[in-house]
Amino acid sequence: MRFHLASSSADTVYQPGELTDLAQGDFVRLPPIATIVEPRGASTARGETAVQIATSLTEVGTLDVHCIELDNPAQRWLLEFQLRREDAQVDLSKDPAQARHPALDEAIDHIDRCFGSRAQKVDPKEVKRLRSQLEQLLGPREGWNSALLRELFGALWDRARRRRRTADHERVWLNLAGYCVRPGFGYPLDEWRVEQLWSLFDDGIQYINESQVWSEWWTLWRRAAGGLDESAQLRVLDAMAYLQTAAQSRHKLPFDVSKTGFTDMVRLSASLERIPVERKIELGESVLTRLKKPAENHQSWWAVGRIGARRPFYGSAHSVVQPDIAALWLNAILALDWKKVDPAAFAAVQIARMTGDRSRDLPEALRHAVVRRLEAANAPRAWITMVSETVELDDADEGRVFGESLPAGLKLIAAAL
Repeated sequence: MRFHLASSSADTVYQPGELTDLAQGDFVRLPPIATIVEPRGASTARGETAVQIATSLTEVGTLDVHCIELDNPAQRWLLEFQLRREDAQVDLSKDPAQARHPALDEAIDHIDRCFGSRAQKVDPKEVKRLRSQLEQLLGPREGWNSALLRELFGALWDRARRRRRTADHERVWLNLAGYCVRPGFGYPLDEWRVEQLWSLFDDGIQYINESQVWSEWWTLWRRAAGGLDESAQLRVLDAMAYLQTAAQSRHKLPFDVSKTGFTDMVRLSASLERIPVERKIELGESVLTRLKKPAENHQSWWAVGRIGARRPFYGSAHSVVQPDIAALWLNAILALDWKKVDPAAFAAVQIARMTGDRSRDLPEALRHAVVRRLEAANAPRAWITMVSETVELDDADEGRVFGESLPAGLKLIAAAL
């Protein structure tokens, strides 16, 4: 359980339970505090306990926070936080799911051999094999949980200065760092991690004529996008727009623009959910224009679905593309042969998904048309339900929205409002 804190030096007096917009006031974001709560009572079997949070101010001026079980109000317990600076965020030692992996130290040794400060005579093949070596030690990476991923990210970040030794060093570091910090939020101190990572953006990449390095560069920012604020996301979008404009105008740059990975840029652009609606519409129209070219990668239809999605993955519901514009994009998807364009069906599901919010949902007749196409295509029943009812995504579909699997055990409760 994690609490995000903010402080203010303003004279405004707030009443208990009052809601305020942190972006409008004189607020300073503080590091979050977190604690692990073990399941109690009948909820233990399913691993979840529905609670209400109750707070009270003590005589010495501290804040007590209690959890009260909804199904059994007599069951309540005090949350205990570790506030010492060296361990202020969360103590995971009592949570079996977050226990330190027994092979973690050996895995870090492998990372250090490739990216450590010592001038080690490492075979270039060992750098290329680093990911497979880590999987041999830690198991398939799809099973690495958030605690392990963030530990690995810390080891990589401590050695970030040596990521440019060779093109393989840079490519592998970008791949692993992005994978270990994905989706950029959801774990204590992720905001800080992405903030540190963002400090590398202006530096760019070293091996500018290596297409695989460019691909991993954009993939890194797609994976971390959920932790970037609006201004950072706009800078990323503008940087990609500059490269695409340069390619179209044949403007001379000190590297081959064709190697900068336009398909990866499109996927990253679609993942920037905090950019203004106007920029999203421009982006969506641009992708649709590109898709009129026979040579365009069909995966760009995934991007159209993500940009026009009714329910964001992490962004605000207020920045969703208007239904009338999304409906036009959906009609373009309905005109496709879904057997030949694999991403089309799920792109249609994202745009037609029912949220229960009339300001975002598409007309019922259009959603029914999508349901009929999904049924004809033998699409998963969960997709049909998402268009006809207000439901949550399952783990597999969360991964489809994100563009790849999410960390093991990570569960998204709801998108921001």
